[in-house]
Amino acid sequence: RAIITLGLNGFLERVAVPLLRRIGDEWHAGRLSPALEHFASSTLYDIIVERMRSFTPRSDAPSILVATPAGERHAIGAALVGAHAAVEGWRVIYLGADLPAADIVDAAIATHIDVVALSVLYVEDAERAVGEVLAVRSRLPLRVPLFVGGGGAIALRRDLTAAGIYVTGNVTDVYDKAS
Repeated sequence: RAIITLGLNGFLERVAVPLLRRIGDEWHAGRLSPALEHFASSTLYDIIVERMRSFTPRSDAPSILVATPAGERHAIGAALVGAHAAVEGWRVIYLGADLPAADIVDAAIATHIDVVALSVLYVEDAERAVGEVLAVRSRLPLRVPLFVGGGGAIALRRDLTAAGIYVTGNVTDVYDKAS
């Protein structure tokens, strides 16, 4: 009902993102079991991806490839980016979670992508996470901007921006800077 009432962007901004933050806070505080956290997150993920795939891109639409780099198993941030792009009329190539840099770049080149957006929510190994994102940037054609967002990306901002990678905590930054 919230999607119908608020539209997909309204749902994402006013319902999904705040709810996901609350779920994460409750899980971190030990007040929500891992099973309930997974159930709630996967339900929201399914809703977001289903709606993202229901949009038809504009005929002149730019294209965006959305994924998470190897080691990042949390795909919901990537799904939020893809859904927002779909609402904006973009052609979305959504690859999901935990992909090696070479596979991300191969898909971007094969689909003639305009923008690549990676989601990094949780960083267990900062060196590995930075290495994966830098590997994407080094293999990606220079004409293709690379955006990395999420809480984990913010923690890695210094290393990533030094390599010419856009780091953002706000999904709309991708479209504002890439358009």
